[in-house]
Amino acid sequence: MSEILPPALWAELETLADKAQQILQNNKLGTFTKPAPALYPHQWNWDAGFIALGYARSDFRQACSEMTALFRGQWTNGMVPQIVFSKKNTGKYFPGYVFWDTYGVPEKPRFVRTSGITMPAVHGFILLRLLQLAPDVRAHRPFFRRMFGHVVRLHEYCYSHRDPDREGLAFICHPWESGMDNLPTWETVFSNIHFEPSEVPPYERKDLEHVDAPYRPRKQSYDRYIYLVNRLRQARYHEPEVWKDYPFQVQEPLFNAILSHSNEALLELGQWLRHDTGQIREWYAQTNKALNDKLWDESRGIYLSYDRVQGQQVPIRTAGGIMPLLCGAPDESRAARLAALLQSPSFAGTAENPAYLCPSTALDEPGFDPHRYWRGPVWTNINWLLYRALYRYGYRDLAEKIKSDSFELVRKYGFWEYFNPWKKLGPEEPGGGYGSNQFSWTAALMLDWMER
Repeated sequence: MSEILPPALWAELETLADKAQQILQNNKLGTFTKPAPALYPHQWNWDAGFIALGYARSDFRQACSEMTALFRGQWTNGMVPQIVFSKKNTGKYFPGYVFWDTYGVPEKPRFVRTSGITMPAVHGFILLRLLQLAPDVRAHRPFFRRMFGHVVRLHEYCYSHRDPDREGLAFICHPWESGMDNLPTWETVFSNIHFEPSEVPPYERKDLEHVDAPYRPRKQSYDRYIYLVNRLRQARYHEPEVWKDYPFQVQEPLFNAILSHSNEALLELGQWLRHDTGQIREWYAQTNKALNDKLWDESRGIYLSYDRVQGQQVPIRTAGGIMPLLCGAPDESRAARLAALLQSPSFAGTAENPAYLCPSTALDEPGFDPHRYWRGPVWTNINWLLYRALYRYGYRDLAEKIKSDSFELVRKYGFWEYFNPWKKLGPEEPGGGYGSNQFSWTAALMLDWMER
């Protein structure tokens, strides 16, 4: 840390770390930690992985507990749900367990309340990171062996249930599965999906009780999200039959880059555990090839989402389009183009109007919005992933810039869920941190960075 922070800031690190650890303690609900004090009162899928890293050095038992609690919700087909619901907080979030209507679905664990979709499979490389940080590797070997099996089953699900063409790319069935719920990308996809208002069941949002509307998805977007949930629950989540006429099937670069990077981690974990990893090696090679063959856009110099239903790429540039660096998919030439794009006005702004890295949506995209959820704000988890991705290709200075920007945002505004990417805010701006304050993965990933 002393290499990237000015000396005057070094004294603040201990205070920052204390605040981050206190946030995790305040948000802890026994075996798991909720993402935020009020807005997200249950356990979320990829949040659990990032949060585990925040505990890894101070409370390794809790780090393991985060992963164990999440995988209690794994379905028999291998799917790990987006949300594992806490009975204690029933009724405090929409859509809740009752709305998802997964009760009685044969694949769902009988005594665990879950949603019916998944999220990016970060768990493989999170598990490898935990192994690297374990205080006693031998004592925790049973945990790693058990979790390795769970994560392999999740990957089997992605390739068997979400890759019908066996090309190495898993599709998402809902924007929420991407983790980047409200990208402009989804508007383009939804422009080809038509349904009647009567096909959207009545609902009442809870998020607007905690966050003002300009910072959250619009009603039109939420109607579309709920329409898809309704399609899934009407089909009783029966895969693969549900996909035959299902309108939202998108192969997204971040989702698949994360899956591939976790394949890499499973190869290393499998070797340590003396498991056969031949299938995992095939997945890794196939996904990296497919990322390049199908999702790369030569004219824009970035990876794009692919709409399987329409049979075409979706021409929206997002931070997710840079993420295949994480799994080593691009060759050196494409990696250089991605690094250059990150430093261009599309993501870094201009000398007159500079931006913090990395905006979730390119600054010059028509759908960019510096305030609204995933339409432009900077997210700590995306920056943490990009930091790893850029280091992989030797772009150390750019990686450290992303890390430094992340710290500056937290120092300036606090441990928010997401941040305004513009460095110069007008006098009318209420501040640069949005969503929920005291956000768990912001705290957890700051701790991971501080300890490197």
